[in-house]
Amino acid sequence: MSNVKEGFDLTFEELQTQLIQYVEQQQLLLTVTRQISGSIGLSETLPHILGGINRALKADVVRLLLVGFGRGTAYATGPLADQMGDLDAHLLELASQHGEFEIVRDETGDSNLLPPDLEAVLVIPLIAHQTQHGILWLGFQSPHHLGEAERTLLSILAGQAAIAVANSRSFEAARRRREWLAAILASTPDPVLVVDHELCLQLINPAAQETFGVSEESAMGEPLAKIAAIPDLLSLFSETHDPDEQRRIELSINGRTYSPSISHVRTERDESAGSVLVLRDITHFKRLNDNMSEFLSTVSHDMRSPLTFMKGYLDMLGMIGELNERQTEFAEKIAVGVIQMSDMVEKILEAGKLDPVAGTYQLLREPTDVVEVLQKMMSSLSEPAAKKEIELTAAIAPDIPILNVDRAMLSSAFTNLAENAVKYTPEGGKVHVDAHLENDQLLFSVQDNGYGISPENQKKLFQRNVRVHRKEWKRVKGSGLGLFIVKNVAQRHGGDAWVESVEGQGSTFFLSIPLAGSNLIAGDHISGSAD
Repeated sequence: MSNVKEGFDLTFEELQTQLIQYVEQQQLLLTVTRQISGSIGLSETLPHILGGINRALKADVVRLLLVGFGRGTAYATGPLADQMGDLDAHLLELASQHGEFEIVRDETGDSNLLPPDLEAVLVIPLIAHQTQHGILWLGFQSPHHLGEAERTLLSILAGQAAIAVANSRSFEAARRRREWLAAILASTPDPVLVVDHELCLQLINPAAQETFGVSEESAMGEPLAKIAAIPDLLSLFSETHDPDEQRRIELSINGRTYSPSISHVRTERDESAGSVLVLRDITHFKRLNDNMSEFLSTVSHDMRSPLTFMKGYLDMLGMIGELNERQTEFAEKIAVGVIQMSDMVEKILEAGKLDPVAGTYQLLREPTDVVEVLQKMMSSLSEPAAKKEIELTAAIAPDIPILNVDRAMLSSAFTNLAENAVKYTPEGGKVHVDAHLENDQLLFSVQDNGYGISPENQKKLFQRNVRVHRKEWKRVKGSGLGLFIVKNVAQRHGGDAWVESVEGQGSTFFLSIPLAGSNLIAGDHISGSAD
């Protein structure tokens, strides 16, 4: 950068003056660059830039106005700088519309855009990272035409000022985010650990420090395996780990129970950047669940005994004398109530054990003849179906293999679906049960020609304690737990349950069990499919 005149008509004094100016300009740019790279604050950097501009260009006003950084944030230098603050907002508006511009008083001295004390104004928007952060403007009391070298210097310094402002704002935003994050992590009672892609610790909150008995200084950068040597926990960081299994894992650490949750962090290029581990303290909920399970077990046991006695004495009433018609009717209603109550107790117990969050039930797998289970179920439904004059049919494929499943739970799921179809299908209707092999899975379905279920109700049908309300089903007793049990039994075996239904035409409920993995007898292999 130089404004050295071309030719050989310069005196030694003029040449010396221009060289001194050039050196001063280069020194100014070097100093500003160092200040910006050294992250010196705006209160030090911007006045230095404005002072350099004032010295280099001999301006009477040099003002820098920031937008979005606090109302009225401005820096100024020059003999008239403090008197010209009223122009800031107007010049900022013009710069937003027109970008960089210059105003020079015309020869007649008539200009509404300039105050009487100024003959020329130059306005430059401060733009960095495609964002306007404010304006830099210069004012001159006498006509002043900037040369090419002066404009280049001014453009560079304005760009440096814009970069300084952008960097300061980014730094401030990052600092605030760090402070917010630190406050959030410090106030979180659950242990939180952040590791990089090599599973080395990058962040640990106070709760995690207390849980694992380490300090932040000693733990930072250490392998997670050294801080938390828990195999079940370390295995969760595997990319192939089943997310559903992650949600079911419980970790016992120092007498407390935690439920881990891991989120993998990836870059824009989809590369692994690390992971965030949160250990939710569920000790209190675990105790509540254990207490509730114990309570339900005790209550159900205490209820089973009187219900058994009631059923036994009801059966013996006919032994002590013949009952009249009214007595027989009352006894039958009592028997129905006892059966309903017993069924409800069993369903409450099963739902509690199978709950995907709080349940502790482990499948009791055993070699099971599914065909035999289904045939017994059909026999038990023949009488209820006959009472409602329902046509009950079945198509059970004979090639269904012996499976390694929880016989009692799977039988309960089959029965729940079939019983529901009989209960909710109107008298004289049809219910068809089907079981066959399809796509390497056992597919069980129950079809009826009842009232059907709306799409809205289908979405929540398999949730706990959900019953569909219709006037036709008002007298049908139920707990709202049957389909919840069905879906959870299916999922515990790696399968699923769903419904297809059209209002006014009927419904078909499905339950699938994959013929793979633990569902197979050791050494068996299922191939092919059957329809």
